[in-house]
Amino acid sequence: MDGSTTDVPDGEKNGAFFGRPSNQTRDGAFPQVRWVAAAESGTGSLLGEAPGPYTCGEQVLALDLLHCFGPGMLVLADQNFLSWSLARAVLATGARILWRASASFTLKPVKVLVGGTYLAELKPPRKSDGPVITVRVIEYTVHTAPADGGATEESSEVFCLVTDLLDVEEYPALDLACCYPDRWGCETVIGHHKTDMGQGQPVLRSGDPEGVIQEMRALFAVYQALCRLVGIGVNAAGIPPARISFPHALAAATDTVAAFPPDQADLALAVFLLKILMPGFFVRGRPGRASPRKTKKAGDFPARKPGEPSVTGIVRRIEFHLLYPWQIT
Repeated sequence: MDGSTTDVPDGEKNGAFFGRPSNQTRDGAFPQVRWVAAAESGTGSLLGEAPGPYTCGEQVLALDLLHCFGPGMLVLADQNFLSWSLARAVLATGARILWRASASFTLKPVKVLVGGTYLAELKPPRKSDGPVITVRVIEYTVHTAPADGGATEESSEVFCLVTDLLDVEEYPALDLACCYPDRWGCETVIGHHKTDMGQGQPVLRSGDPEGVIQEMRALFAVYQALCRLVGIGVNAAGIPPARISFPHALAAATDTVAAFPPDQADLALAVFLLKILMPGFFVRGRPGRASPRKTKKAGDFPARKPGEPSVTGIVRRIEFHLLYPWQIT
């Protein structure tokens, strides 16, 4: 589960309904629609979406996604979503949670578990709102170094994960820490919607709120249709969905739709599947690889030196921040 914003055309109706970002000196150039989405890890298939005004928070919009969750699911989310009320609502669906907590979110240890993770409580705003939720807290840092050992090791910020999976033997901390990066799959879905489906256009076209919502949901519908078609292909071929390039699938669908009349839908589907399953267009598997970051500013990336590889083999290790019983006050 993740959220984002999209610029919409500047106009009186859109500005009044959606609102826009601002700072101390001026308002933003465009109104924005804020939206959240839930998607499957691995396949990228869309489970649900909820658009709304820019002034509406992600936690409020996420309540419109509760119908997407249920028993047997593990919901991953970043630090913008953690709260007692939303956690209670998601857990009530039968799903389990693995969410990141921000550095400012207070989690007071109440019991240290085997292995150094600990239990804490998510407390309601008022006692009358409901009972506390007992959660397990896992804190760790990720260290990254080149596989050849030729550079200094880099360390991430501290990750603090909150989960209702309390059994340390059934759900080891290492498994959960390695599972959390799967949340970035939803960010990929957002990228497909904003960049690939929107053809890189920074602003939607509709000049009124109803049209904006309709346009966004039309893009989501096309995205989901492509995911289902890709699913048919990978199931038949026996390959992972991640090997299929979404931009290539989108281009193949566009060409196929334009080439065949509606009464030849079966033939169009066959041609589409043949195109996306061409090995030359598969996404390369890159386990344990990452591009070195040369600058923190978007754009103006320095040119690679002669012979410098575009990707570097890396080794990651996770260092857990363990809590001991005597540290509880």
